[in-house]
Amino acid sequence: MNEIKWQPNPGPQTNFCSRWEFEVLYGGQAGGGKSDAIIGEALRDIGHPGYQGIILRRTFPELEEIMSRCEGLYPDLGGYFAGTKKTWIFPSGAKIKLGHMQREKDKYKYKSNEYQYIGLDEATSFTGTQYLYMFSRCRSKHMDIKPRFRAGTNPGGDGHQFLKDRFQIGIVPDGQTIFDRVTELYRIFIKAGLKDNPFIAVNDPDYVKRLMALPEIERMRLMEGIWDAFEGQAIPELNVDVHSMEKHGMRPADIPKEWPRYRTFDWGYATPFSVGWWAIDYDGHLYRYREWYGAKEGEERNIGLRMDPGSLARKIKEIEHDAGEKVLPGPADPDIWNPRWKSMGKKNFGVVGGSVAEDMAAEGIHFLQADNDRLLGRQQVHKRLELDEQGDPQIFISLHCKDFWRTIPLLREYEGNPEDIESKNVEDHIYSEVRYMCMFKPTKAKHQQPNDLGSFQAERRKLINARKLASQRGISITDAYGRIR
Repeated sequence: MNEIKWQPNPGPQTNFCSRWEFEVLYGGQAGGGKSDAIIGEALRDIGHPGYQGIILRRTFPELEEIMSRCEGLYPDLGGYFAGTKKTWIFPSGAKIKLGHMQREKDKYKYKSNEYQYIGLDEATSFTGTQYLYMFSRCRSKHMDIKPRFRAGTNPGGDGHQFLKDRFQIGIVPDGQTIFDRVTELYRIFIKAGLKDNPFIAVNDPDYVKRLMALPEIERMRLMEGIWDAFEGQAIPELNVDVHSMEKHGMRPADIPKEWPRYRTFDWGYATPFSVGWWAIDYDGHLYRYREWYGAKEGEERNIGLRMDPGSLARKIKEIEHDAGEKVLPGPADPDIWNPRWKSMGKKNFGVVGGSVAEDMAAEGIHFLQADNDRLLGRQQVHKRLELDEQGDPQIFISLHCKDFWRTIPLLREYEGNPEDIESKNVEDHIYSEVRYMCMFKPTKAKHQQPNDLGSFQAERRKLINARKLASQRGISITDAYGRIR
């Protein structure tokens, strides 16, 4: 009788490995055995001499973890590793390749290959375009091998929102098959559970305790598999469930005519631009009631409309005229006041035209130079989003601002400086424009009560505020207590 070298754990991992759908995502909680499932599923057809599979990670250092796990299993099945090709070869001649796609264009390294099995580990680290491109590589010329596309991941990363939307996570019940009417293919999301991996409790009994010690956001993501919270989330205070209307969302409504209105602007040509329209009430609360986000439609949204400044200004003027609004100049990206140069590589050949601001001003659309301090600006955004003693924020956003609600929750902290926000290859254009407005109208210091420092009442207030801050920021009570003054 043949010895079983690997088998899935009962529950979700077994369900994942037994699915018939072409595309299956196994995701959610940490420690659910996602990577092992991707590696194990790749073995299904290794008895066929024509079988070729591939397991992908985003970067090579991440791939080394997969290589190590494969070394613990594949040799027991007769596989040997051809290091120069990063390929496991089995006695039948079947092959399982290990690869990575660190840069967007790296997907084209696989354009001439055919794989009957494609497994993406930590799938949210890939972009949506990388993910979909690999569909073209998943095919089979063997009648007895069915092509399969499998992915495993935790929430968070470049492809977080893409996968959440694709598998309708939080909308369609977990484990319900989705039929794609365009491709006529089926896909399904299987939720991973920490409790379903018995080896964690045996091999690392303190793992759950370490997860419990994490800040709230990380704990929600890793322990509960919640896709509305992820590690390094830059704006955790924002109420992403806009339909509940509990905090920051507002239903589209007429803004009183007497409230002053401003327009804000973040310039983009090859990348998107963002125009925001704001009203301010008598208490200084901000209301973002309209937006125009200049991005191309499609899977990859971080591509601009390539509109010239004059055309853009005329469209802004048309929008405001049709609404019958008198709008005041608000803050804009300071770069729009820079002269435009004709450039090739690192060489400049001289000024070839006025600034973006001048071209827009010629059409009657004016702006003020924004304070572009990124760190202080982020603090002002947080202050606006934080709730006061009555549970109200100082900023409200219309549900019509769909690209605000799409992009802001996905912003991540910059690894090199957690006080800042990641901006490389990120849709941070609306955030920048919101930051300009928050710096333009900074929150005012609240009236201070008489100083009773050291009293029981003062310490009690400090503890209450620390608990609120810890809940909002996803930090420990001790850390929050140290920040309260």
